[in-house]
Amino acid sequence: MKPWTIKYNPRSLKEIAGNEDSLYKLRECVLKNKSVLVHGPVGVGKSCSIYALANDLGLEVFEVNASMFRNKNEINEKVGSAAKQGSLFYKGRIILIDELDGISGKEDRGGVQALGALLKESNVPMVLIANDPWSANLYSLRSKCEVIEFKKLDYLIVYKFLKDICIKEKIKFSEEDLKSLARRAGGDLRAAIIDLQSLVEDSRELKKEELEFLGNRRQKESIFNSLKLIFKSKNTENVLGAFDDTDMELDECFLWLDENIAREYKNPEDLRKAYDMLSKADVFKSRIRRQQHYRFLVYRAALMTAGIALAKKEKYSEFNFYKKPDRIFKLWRAKQKFAKRKTIAEKLNKELHCSVKKIIREQIPYLKIIYKNKSNLNLEFDEEEVEWLKS
Repeated sequence: MKPWTIKYNPRSLKEIAGNEDSLYKLRECVLKNKSVLVHGPVGVGKSCSIYALANDLGLEVFEVNASMFRNKNEINEKVGSAAKQGSLFYKGRIILIDELDGISGKEDRGGVQALGALLKESNVPMVLIANDPWSANLYSLRSKCEVIEFKKLDYLIVYKFLKDICIKEKIKFSEEDLKSLARRAGGDLRAAIIDLQSLVEDSRELKKEELEFLGNRRQKESIFNSLKLIFKSKNTENVLGAFDDTDMELDECFLWLDENIAREYKNPEDLRKAYDMLSKADVFKSRIRRQQHYRFLVYRAALMTAGIALAKKEKYSEFNFYKKPDRIFKLWRAKQKFAKRKTIAEKLNKELHCSVKKIIREQIPYLKIIYKNKSNLNLEFDEEEVEWLKS
């Protein structure tokens, strides 16, 4: 079954739900070839609005993810050429840069400055999408763009969109249950569509008792909703990005899966296949660490999401309380803490010309005292490292 988030993806701005004022500003900026910085909660139509607008105006979209490049040369190579060259099919172009926060750290080695220069030189409109546009690191980019906010959608807007889908897909539903589903989405239309499809894909009916499987969503997906999506669905397209909107790293998500697979999968064969997928994901983690092939992250994430979702023969209907990993979770947290200390020592190692162990033993304690007293040495530490030194 084709994912409804793709099937009902808007082809025109007229089909976008809500945020009419923001859509009007976006259109005006693109027509005037002005750079735009778009921000707002997940699932409110930021990215799909760009594609819908491009379709309306007969433009093509050149999309890149900011987290994929970390320095000036990579940005100039990939974005710079697109900003100055014409389209292959002689069409106009919009450059879409998603996840702008991904290049906001000090380790980007000139990435923000390079992007700022391209905003001035670009011959085509550039649209940047960020989760936190007010970050101090993004000031230089923000000052060069028109900032447009996409607000959280009212539940009635979400309800109306879901109702249209139900009618087109011939899904049985009650108004009360569909409104309840819309409220639970917390303004995230994409999540609401995914929830609706996962609940009705077998029975073609929205049942009140199945709504209890869904928790109230926050602006960021909780790990519980991500686990629920993986464990309760067999649709690979729906689950592949299950961890994308959490605040957790894949290592932490791995521990949650390890703790809860056995709570969900009762069939021994399902359990064996699920843990086989998890073990393969762990193999890719070792390859990434040993060989520095970060492209393997895609395979690791796929095994942890779609692999585990497809490990079950059929969906389990009963509700389960997912448990936070205890002992292993504490060990992982401790390891992360020591990893932060080691990273700081490795940065100082290049300047002080002494061993990492010696820096940890002799220099880090003094650095912590300095930073706790709100002194700033202007060292190349990111925000998390500074917070660690202050703690």
